[in-house]
Amino acid sequence: MSRPDPFLIYRTSLFIALAAYYVVTTAGGVWRVVALLRGSDPHRRLLRTYLSYQLVSFRVRPLAGELLQIAFWCTILLVIYWLHGKL
Repeated sequence: MSRPDPFLIYRTSLFIALAAYYVVTTAGGVWRVVALLRGSDPHRRLLRTYLSYQLVSFRVRPLAGELLQIAFWCTILLVIYWLHGKL
C-alpha cells in the first residue's frame, strides 16, 4: 500500500479549515445584520429603507476594475490548483 502524499493531506486539511472559517464568519455576520435590522422602531425602519434603496440602486460600473481583478486572481488560483493536479 502506498503512503499518502503529505501535501495532499495538508492541502485538504487547509481547505476544510478555511471553508469552516468562512461558513462560521459569514453566518455570524448575517446573524448580526439581521439582529440589527429587526425591530419596529423608526430608526430601524429608516435603516431598512435606506439599505433596500442602496441595494436597488447598486451600480457595477464603478467597481468593474476591482471585480475584474478579483476574477483574474481567482482564475490564477484555479490554474495553479489545476496545474498541481496535472504534475
